[in-house]
Amino acid sequence: MVFSSLLEDDVEELYDNAPCGYLSALVDGEIAKVNATLLGWLGYRRENPVGIRRFTDLLTGGGRPYHGMHYAPMLRMHGEARELALDLVAADGRGCPPW
Repeated sequence: MVFSSLLEDDVEELYDNAPCGYLSALVDGEIAKVNATLLGWLGYRRENPVGIRRFTDLLTGGGRPYHGMHYAPMLRMHGEARELALDLVAADGRGCPPW
């Protein structure tokens, strides 16, 4: 079977329009990249969260301490964290989910 390689633009479009929300943050929590799916769910424009907000700014009140005590240390120690469920705050202040 022969596989054709995807062009960089194709990969970027797949990321941006994925059926799930993606968010990338720097070590200090500053948001570096967010896909269009997550932006649409939360009601933000691309320039709002990127480079201005920190990941913790998008967490609900209960999610912030969980992030600080469990999620952030796991990321620092292992470079990844899996199977997390966190509620996020949309641009209009409502909690997400519900979807």
